[in-house]
Amino acid sequence: MSINFKKIKRNSVRVLLFGFALTGFVFFVVFISMQFGWLNVKGSVSERNSYFNVNKNSQKNSSTDSNLEIICKINVLSKFAPLTSVNISKTMTNGANDELLNKMIEMASLRFKNDYLYNLSIEKCKTSSDLNQQLNIPISAYYWADTDQWNLMKEVFTRDKETIKRAAHDSGISPRIILSGVIGEQFRFFNNSKREIFKSYFEPMKILASLSQISFGIAGLKPKTVATIESNLKDVNSEFYLGPDMEHVADYPPNVDVDSERLSRITNAKYPYYSYLYSGLYMKEIIAQWQKKGYNLNERPEILATLYNLGFFYSVPKDNPEIGGSIININNVDYTFGDIAYEFYYSGELSDIYPIGVQ
Repeated sequence: MSINFKKIKRNSVRVLLFGFALTGFVFFVVFISMQFGWLNVKGSVSERNSYFNVNKNSQKNSSTDSNLEIICKINVLSKFAPLTSVNISKTMTNGANDELLNKMIEMASLRFKNDYLYNLSIEKCKTSSDLNQQLNIPISAYYWADTDQWNLMKEVFTRDKETIKRAAHDSGISPRIILSGVIGEQFRFFNNSKREIFKSYFEPMKILASLSQISFGIAGLKPKTVATIESNLKDVNSEFYLGPDMEHVADYPPNVDVDSERLSRITNAKYPYYSYLYSGLYMKEIIAQWQKKGYNLNERPEILATLYNLGFFYSVPKDNPEIGGSIININNVDYTFGDIAYEFYYSGELSDIYPIGVQ
């Protein structure tokens, strides 16, 4: 039996050619299917992968994004997902960088990728002409909260939170109430000083202003007022008396020059505990006076800050007391001590550290 090698060779070539043709056809079919999306599966790996690696190109360029653009995007998101926008705002307030903030915004935006109005608004945040129009859009609802001075105060109040909370605990009052008075003194000082001084000294050093003329320290306390606070603590006949448990909260060590030590307490910028303590005690004594007449000032920061500015003499318990105090111009808006205290108290600023209505 003879073997026909020519026939075998011819058949092998045909099989090989057929295999190549079949492979090419399969690749062609797969290619067409991919183009028309016939092979897509909902919730596929590629979709989920893109969810966790959102727009990497934009992340690389995010360092060039301005804070204004990010704020604009958060404002847009607040109209569609308010809770998420609040969380991103808190992250921004805590010092997150642009890359992280942009990724948070982009991930949140995935839900609204088919919403024409949402995407149009987000795109407007990216255009220079639109940003220029938004330069006057406030970051906050409060004029004072848009200032560099407040940003400095916020940073210091956050850094010194343990000291402030300790002083509030010892004086028996809400730390938020204490800050309601201190903020007014700080704005008054910064308002009367040149901006160059603030930018070149206080802001870089991350310190509050310490008054040194008629009033002293970061809380603007007068030595005479502090002496009255201390006297009220021990005078059982005083209308400002807080009770036996509070009599020794501000005692001095034996054998010290009280006048000298008192001044040292309220001017020591490196240890501001006593500035906050005396501010709290002052307001607590005002609360006690009004409480005895049937008025509850525990959550009336506007009244307490007004009287903090004016002094004990002006504290007369009555219905519908007037809110006021010294006038301070902030961002071309006139505020009184009572105004600033009221707005701060209910603004939500620093509420994660100093909750509203909590002692």
